[in-house]
Amino acid sequence: IMIEIKNLTMRYKNGKGVGDINISVDNGEVKGLLGPNGAGKSTTMRSLMGFLMPSEGSLSVEGIDTIENPVEAKKIIGYLPGDPQLPQNLNPKSLFKLGADMRGQSTDYAMELAEKFELEVDQTLKELSKGNRQKVALILAVLHKPKALILDEPTSGLDPFHQRTFFEIVKEFSNNGAAILLSSHIISEVEKVAESVQEAKSITEQITIPNNDQDKKSFFNKLRIGLESDATQNKGPWTQKSTWQAMKKNLSRFQVRKLLGNPNSIKGDLSPR
Repeated sequence: IMIEIKNLTMRYKNGKGVGDINISVDNGEVKGLLGPNGAGKSTTMRSLMGFLMPSEGSLSVEGIDTIENPVEAKKIIGYLPGDPQLPQNLNPKSLFKLGADMRGQSTDYAMELAEKFELEVDQTLKELSKGNRQKVALILAVLHKPKALILDEPTSGLDPFHQRTFFEIVKEFSNNGAAILLSSHIISEVEKVAESVQEAKSITEQITIPNNDQDKKSFFNKLRIGLESDATQNKGPWTQKSTWQAMKKNLSRFQVRKLLGNPNSIKGDLSPR
C-alpha cells in the first residue's frame, strides 16, 4: 500500500470536520474520492499532506508518517490543492525552474507537459486564464514524477480538450506504478480514470469499478440516478448533501453485488443512513 489513511478524524472548533476515514491506495491504482461540496474531501487531503493536525488516526505514504516526517513524505508526493495560490508576478517557466531546482530536477518534463497542455510559459500568471493557471499548478505537482499523487479537484477550470490531456497523464503515471488519489464532485470525471471510488466524510464504503466497458457504463448509469433531482433544478451535481444520499439509496448493496458479481468487492453498508 502506497497511500494509507487509518481512522482519520478531524474536528474543527465549530464541530465540523471528518470522522473515522479509512483509505488505502496501492501502487498503480487510481482512487476517486467523491462527495458533495463541504463533505471533507479537501480536509482529508490536507490532513494527509500534514497541513492539518488530525484529532485522531494515522496517515502515511510508502510507510512514512506524513505528520511525524512531513519533509521525507513530501519528497515522493505530488500535491495539487483545491485552490492553488501561486505568485502572480512570475511566469510558468520561472515557476517550473523554481520547483525543479527545489527538488533537484530538470525542467525537461515540465516543459514537455506545458507543450501538451498548449500552455504559454512566458506570460505572467496574472495574465493567464483560470484554466491556464490550473495547468501550471498541475505541472508543478507532477514535474518530479512522484510515486504518489494527491489531487484535489484537478480538472477545475480545464476545458474538455485539456481535461483529456490530464486524464492521459494520470493513466501514464498509473501505468508506471504511481498511486493516485483524486477528489471530485463530478462522477463523469472519476469514471474516466478511477478503478475504485469512496465517499468523503464517511469513507467506510468502497466500490470496485468493473473493467468490462459495458458493465462499467451500467455501473455509472446507476450512480447518476441520484443526480437527476439536482439536474432538473439546474443546481448542478453535488450541490446538496441529499443528492449523495439519494444516490446511495438508489444504488443498493444488492444492485452492486448483482452488477459486479463479486460481493467481496463491497465493504460496508450502502443503505441510506
